[in-house]
Amino acid sequence: MDWIESLVLGVVQGLTEFLPVSSDGHLLVTQNLFARLTGDRRSGEQNLLFDVILHLGTTVAILIYYRAAIAQGLRGLLGDPQVAEEYHRGRLIRVGLLAIVATSPLVPFALFFKKAIEATFEGVGVATVGFLITAAVLIGTGWMSRREGAKGPAETTLLDALLIGLAQTLAPLPGVSRSGLTIAAALALGLSRTWSVGFSLLIAVPAVAGAVVFKIKDMTPADWQPDRLSQIIAATLLAGVVGYLAIAWLVRVVRSGRIWYFSVYLVILAIVLFAARGWLGASAHDGSATTVSGAIWVRARGAAAVGAGVYGGGAVVGPVATGSRPGAASAGA
Repeated sequence: MDWIESLVLGVVQGLTEFLPVSSDGHLLVTQNLFARLTGDRRSGEQNLLFDVILHLGTTVAILIYYRAAIAQGLRGLLGDPQVAEEYHRGRLIRVGLLAIVATSPLVPFALFFKKAIEATFEGVGVATVGFLITAAVLIGTGWMSRREGAKGPAETTLLDALLIGLAQTLAPLPGVSRSGLTIAAALALGLSRTWSVGFSLLIAVPAVAGAVVFKIKDMTPADWQPDRLSQIIAATLLAGVVGYLAIAWLVRVVRSGRIWYFSVYLVILAIVLFAARGWLGASAHDGSATTVSGAIWVRARGAAAVGAGVYGGGAVVGPVATGSRPGAASAGA
């Protein structure tokens, strides 16, 4: 069952990472389902460890998918005059500054609320609430998509970047979509639909990198055992392959302005989880309003990519984006 669970989690991560439905929430539900079937329940920290590592696979998928745009950006940074105007060095440096400003609010949350967010990964109660929050945000996104914004990287202000970054810090809970909140914030601030998604993917990069550093340093010797490590690597690779195939779907959904359709799915999922909460097993933290409101931490969410050229050609492009069971580890991330 260890291998089966690992591979299933890899598929779930790949399918849900690039859509505004919260991959963390879906991973948590899947982990709790396996825990119910096997009788082996793990801590929130153990669940979160495996989730974070899986994000490496989908991050690599973005890098591969947008490799042409990344190459263009690197050429622009090196001063190649042949690249398109949006890839010129000055433009890219400005985009990098916007990303730094948007990422800056994450640092204090990563330092002070890490343990609180881990507690929310011990049951599906918080995820249920998170799915409803995401659904509400997506409904608002559908309304905002009717009035297409005109701001691109050149028109986006530092204040816009900061406000989008603050929206990102409000997505610590399982079930709350980081991409959903940041895209909604960008649309509300007048960013174009394509640039909203591109910037959301870009600022996910430091979130992914930071979360991976936080978690990998806490891996125990048991996590480095050959069989255990093989499970982690296989699941991460599978997440990357499935995620690569799912990116094209994301681009079509964004272009059509129908992201809000996912709100219907999330409401249904939340209802099912609420009804099955007792069967899946509720943690002591599921009903804690204090834990939910105070748990704010940098989550490795969203699709991410490193490189240059966040937009172009009307398409979303890159830098845009216990025991030996999966997720097992000792306390402390």
